Amino acid sequence: MKKNLLIVGDSFSSDWTKKDKECSGWVNKLEQHYNVTNLSDAGVGEYKISLQLKSVESLVYDKIIICHTSPYRIYIKQHPIHHNDVLHHNCDLIYSDLLEYKNDFICGVAVNFFEHIYDTDYADTIHKLIVKELQTKYPTAFHISFFDLNISNIHYFYDEFKKYRGTVNHLNKQGNDVVYSKIYKLLEDNV
Repeated sequence: MKKNLLIVGDSFSSDWTKKDKECSGWVNKLEQHYNVTNLSDAGVGEYKISLQLKSVESLVYDKIIICHTSPYRIYIKQHPIHHNDVLHHNCDLIYSDLLEYKNDFICGVAVNFFEHIYDTDYADTIHKLIVKELQTKYPTAFHISFFDLNISNIHYFYDEFKKYRGTVNHLNKQGNDVVYSKIYKLLEDNV
């Protein structure tokens, strides 16, 4: 009997087949071994990841993967550009994405905020507080990240992201295979 696995996080752990059935990534490969519930949404910040966890009864899952994201996302209820996108409908604001849409009034205001007001030290502090809260509340979960966050007790896949960049979970096929193998081993070694 397959164990129940909950996955929460950002685009690195999202199910990209929601947008394109051909875009199967490492999270989909885990379905061979687990009953996967994947609540990850592309582009969400750490606060929304915490809300993903709060939206379900975590005790019904045998294993949980929490994919931590960039500290530089700003919470927004509805993204001015991506709100109708099936994969990015719930995303937050991040500077690199906004630059592409800076001619949109709201995105332009946000770009100006990032360039003239935004404080990365504050963002790092708030992000670390949320991550630590999740680590405390879900101590048996597998905390992973594809960002170089410099936070203890997180399994990092930043090197794989840099080496195997692609279009599904931001990885190419080889990268998704490598990440799947490492995460599956991590899950199985910690029975």
